Amino acid sequence: MASGFLCQFFITPVYGGQEQKPFIQAARVEAIYHHLVKNHWVPETGLFISFFGTQDRKLVQQASTYDQAAAGILALRLGDIERARGIFHFFRSAWLEGPLKSGREGVSGLANFYNAEFGGDGIEKTIHMGPNAWAGLFAATLGNVTQDKEATEWALKVAHWAAQDLAHSGGAVAMGPMHGADDVPWPKIYSTENNLSYYALLAELLRAPALEAADRQWLEAEKNNLEDWLVTTAFDRLAYTMNRGMNPDGVDRIRALDTITWLISALGPERLNARGIDPDRLMLQAQESFEVSVNGLAGVDPTDQPEADLTFTLITEEVIPRGAAPRTAENGHRMIWYEGLGQYINALNTMAHYSEQAGRPEKALAYTEKALLLTEQFDQAALPNHAAGAAYAYATDGKFFHDGWYPPMDAADGPASSLISAVWRCYAGLGIDPLAGKDIAGVPAVDISAPKIARVNRPRPSVLYGASDDMVIQAWQHLQQGDTDRAIQQAQATIAEWSEWALKLQEKKARKVGHLVEYSGLPEQRKEIFSYWALNDVAAAHFILGKAFDQKRHHPQAAGAFQQIVQNYSLAQIWDPRGWFWSPVTSIGEEFVSADPRHYGDILPQMLAASPNIGNQPF
Repeated sequence: MASGFLCQFFITPVYGGQEQKPFIQAARVEAIYHHLVKNHWVPETGLFISFFGTQDRKLVQQASTYDQAAAGILALRLGDIERARGIFHFFRSAWLEGPLKSGREGVSGLANFYNAEFGGDGIEKTIHMGPNAWAGLFAATLGNVTQDKEATEWALKVAHWAAQDLAHSGGAVAMGPMHGADDVPWPKIYSTENNLSYYALLAELLRAPALEAADRQWLEAEKNNLEDWLVTTAFDRLAYTMNRGMNPDGVDRIRALDTITWLISALGPERLNARGIDPDRLMLQAQESFEVSVNGLAGVDPTDQPEADLTFTLITEEVIPRGAAPRTAENGHRMIWYEGLGQYINALNTMAHYSEQAGRPEKALAYTEKALLLTEQFDQAALPNHAAGAAYAYATDGKFFHDGWYPPMDAADGPASSLISAVWRCYAGLGIDPLAGKDIAGVPAVDISAPKIARVNRPRPSVLYGASDDMVIQAWQHLQQGDTDRAIQQAQATIAEWSEWALKLQEKKARKVGHLVEYSGLPEQRKEIFSYWALNDVAAAHFILGKAFDQKRHHPQAAGAFQQIVQNYSLAQIWDPRGWFWSPVTSIGEEFVSADPRHYGDILPQMLAASPNIGNQPF
């Protein structure tokens, strides 16, 4: 970045004749970063846990790709080059390994999440353009700041992937290269937020001093075409706000805060004005749509009132986290998003400088005063269960959109510590704007000492938590290695986390199909069987449990595990990497009931007479 590291002083700015207060103190920055390194960072992988302390075991080990990129930029700006490079090296390795993984079909791209503790894929294996663009933005920034040619080259690969491998429409880039496991057509969805991230990556690469002329040419063309889409299709001139994007049904008019905050950051108010968009009017629309008060604190909601009301009334998921309503009845169904609050403060400060440069000091002062007020409110929301001012929640209670996500479950002693909220608190306090590629002029600088590289002793957990398939694969590996105790522990954890989903999918398959799905090697058959993912994985976990207990000669426990499959998961079909699906019910009958009727004959007494015509279905 042009501004270099933050360990320096600038002249304190004056708006409206008043000397400006700092937006953060050095002690708070240092406390936040110390907290992140001590509690979120995993030395073995180089990743930061996204939600430290959450009691949701599906998320407790997860590292969002976007979060890692944002944390990497903060580490870089604070002079912690070692940890920044650790994140980059993980990204580069994951990029190389990705196309080789099952279900990828040779497709490149980083997954949305990785497991911070174990290093493999995380809870969400979907490949979205936005997180990849942020990973590329981080690498491009690393390359520009440290003259690391490898980082710049990899960032260029990410941009080339988006330009060549992802579908385009009117200058915009599709949200992903593949349909989701739930058949969401990501190659036909165009997200404004994702495209703003891509725009920032293109702009950062164009700042690379040693960029070849041919690369500069296609990057500029891609950036210009994307800008046209952002200021025409994505911008709703009638409502004077941003659309969330485009999908096969047409324009997605759901309002999202980050489509405005990131537009102001990535393009800048001067460029918006040149393209016929009044940035002040855009910010006024953001104020009316997103500023909220929740439980006595001011902040910003990720969406507007109509979408909040719709989310309150509409339940779309099969399993609702914590049994909570999508939005609370209190506070007008509104919530506060703390990452978004940091983004909004940056937008306000950007507009303050723009107004000052335009000869409107009163307007500049109004923007600055609001930014300071919201900064104070941000810090009042700091979590009391951590060192003062060092940790922040991801959001207050509520689902972000009717088709969105929930904040993580609380820790045992209060809200979980959010990596990305802490990062954006530092961004807003220090005036770091990664999407703009420069610091926000007018935000008072703070003298920060480069953090010392502390040794963190963090024992790896004995159980992998995350997606059901990753958890059960880990259990299989323990069993194959002869470690029956760890196989049992891992299988039991899989069952505890995913049985609720598995039971619902068993009921759904019984209702829609009523029998095992025939498999002759056709992709559509495989896709249908995999659509009952948790059913298959939980049944496999019970099967592993039974086998492990049988090997330990704990026959009653083994029989109990097998009985669970017969009674509750009889329609499960488990994938064998050699190329077929098998029925655990059939395998129980053949491997245990028939072979050892004394211990297992009561599980499937009918199998002693005849076995149903189900089971292995090879190519």
